[in-house]
Amino acid sequence: MNWSVKASPHFWRTALPLKEKYTHEQFASIIRSIREAICELAARGRVEESGWHDHPLERSPFGDDVLVVYFRREAKRTIRMVGIYDHDTIPDDE
Repeated sequence: MNWSVKASPHFWRTALPLKEKYTHEQFASIIRSIREAICELAARGRVEESGWHDHPLERSPFGDDVLVVYFRREAKRTIRMVGIYDHDTIPDDE
């Protein structure tokens, strides 16, 4: 059974700061990878592809990692895409 994945225009706009950090080709590759991961989320409710893994959001100096933040509602089989960040650009509630 498929999941409903919602990626608003705001979700895609959160990736714009990364355009300045990467070449055009690298940024295009990042967006392609995220689109592929979204397709996998819709099919399985999780991403099993190597290179992707869940980890807790903690303030750590991990360099140029790309973080894709989403919220999964098991009961409704819905995934809401929240944002695309790196460890330098993720919003901080402090």
